[in-house]
Order: sequence, then structure tokens, then C-alpha cells
Amino acid sequence: MRKIRKEKERAEITLSVADDSNFLSTYCPIGNPVISQEVADYLENAAKEFPPDRSLKLTVCGDCIDGSERVVYDKAIRNYYALKKTEAERDAKRKRYFALTFFLIGVVALSVMIFFSNHGMKDIWTECVDIFAWVFLWEAVDQFFIERKILLTSRLRFLRFTQMEIVFRKRDGTLF
Repeated sequence: MRKIRKEKERAEITLSVADDSNFLSTYCPIGNPVISQEVADYLENAAKEFPPDRSLKLTVCGDCIDGSERVVYDKAIRNYYALKKTEAERDAKRKRYFALTFFLIGVVALSVMIFFSNHGMKDIWTECVDIFAWVFLWEAVDQFFIERKILLTSRLRFLRFTQMEIVFRKRDGTLF
């Protein structure tokens, strides 16, 4: 029996634009537009109801957008989220590095604690080093398994934004 794999439907987001004067950020490199923070906030809030691994479709409705602006707006959306994806990847790598560093510090501190306890050091110093070691070990776990996971989920969401289908329609529903 042959299994038929059903493709997940795209999560649809609709953006109504009455005035597109603030659609693009006023601060961006020439030839490399990005969307404004207000538009990005709306898109990210609208996408929160869908799982991050779900592909997206954006329908931009507005009579104020002309043909040349559609190309620029499409590029601006993709540029913005490509930058956000790169930032999330960089932060996840940084979290991994910090986790490894904290883990090593914790292991060294535990070794020092064992050394202190075996060589008759006062219990108070041994306990202080023990607490110090476990704090660093917990921080390593937090950085690697919790905070890094959040960043990787954000990275996946931003990837979906860069790959999403973008359709421009007039307010009456007809395509441009």
C-alpha cells in the first residue's frame, strides 16, 4: 500500500495597507530595502498563532501599492527576515560557546572542590566552591538547552518568512 503524504497547508497572513508611506524603514542601505519595525511587528504577531515549521503565505491588500513598489516590498520583507535569521544563527552559536565555557568552568570548579575536600580544607570553602560549580553547570544547561532552543525556533520562523509566498491584491480582492 502506498502512503500519500499530505502537504501541510500554508499559514495565511493578510496585511491590509491603507497608506504605504511607512512600509519601508527609512534607515537601510541603498538598493537593499527592509521593512519598517511596525510592519515587522505585525507580521511576527500574526504568525505567532502558527507553528514555526509551517510555511507561510502573505497577502498584502491595498490600492496604494503600484507595480514597482511590489517588487521593492517583496525584497524588503525577505531582506529584513534574512537579517533576523542571520542574527538568530549568530546568537545561537554564541549561546553554544558560552554553554561550553560555563560547563568547563563548572567541571574545573567541581574538581577543585573534590581536591579541597580530600585535603582537609574547611567545609565552608568546599561548600562555596561546590555552589560556584553547580551554578556554572546549571547556566551551561540553561544556555545550551533552553536559550539556544528558543533562538533556533526563532531562526526557523525567520527562515519561513524569507521563503513565504507573497501575493499583492487590491482591496476588492483582484490581483495586481
